[in-house]
Amino acid sequence: MKPSDLLSDELDQILCMLDILEVMHDRLARGEEINLHDLKRIIQFFKIFANRTHNKKEEKFLFPKLERHVKKQTYAIIDKLKSENSLAELYLTSLKNNLKEAEKGSLNAKNKLITLIKKYLVLEKTHLQNEQIFVIPLCNQEIPLEKQNQLLNEFQEYDEKLYGHGMQKKFHQAFRKAIDNLKQHYYTEN
Repeated sequence: MKPSDLLSDELDQILCMLDILEVMHDRLARGEEINLHDLKRIIQFFKIFANRTHNKKEEKFLFPKLERHVKKQTYAIIDKLKSENSLAELYLTSLKNNLKEAEKGSLNAKNKLITLIKKYLVLEKTHLQNEQIFVIPLCNQEIPLEKQNQLLNEFQEYDEKLYGHGMQKKFHQAFRKAIDNLKQHYYTEN
C-alpha cells in the first residue's frame, strides 16, 4: 500500500458521505423532513474522519513533504487546499450549531442548514476533486519511494495515536459500515 492508496480510500468514503448529505439537502430544500439524528451523525463523520483524520494527515505530513519535492508553482494549490480545510471546519461548526436549533424547531435554523449544507457540499466536492487531480498524482510522482514509505508510516502512527494501536483498519471499517447503512436508507428512498 502507498500513501496515495490510503488517501484515495479516505476520499472515496468522504465522497460517499457527501452524496448522502446531498440527498438530505435536496429533501430539506423541497420542504421534506429528514432524520436530524442522521444529519448529526454525518456532521460528526466529517468532523472526525474528514477533518481530524484525513485533513490533518495531509497538513501535518503530506503537504510538507510535497512542498520539499515539488516546484514552487504547486505551493499555491497546497495553500488553497489548506485554506479550504479551515473553511470546511467553520462550516461544520456552524452546521452543528444550527442543527441544535433546528432540533428545537427553529425554522430559521433549518433554512440556514439548507444554505450551509449547500456551501459545504460545493466546497468539499471541489476540494476533493482537486485532491484527486493534483495531490494524489503529485504524491506518486514527486515524492521518492523511500519517502512514500515513511509517509505511510507517519499516517499509520498518526491514526494509532488518535484511535489506538491496530484501530486504523477497524476505524475505516466502522465508517464504511455507517456509510453503507446510510446509503441503503437514503439511496433507496430517493
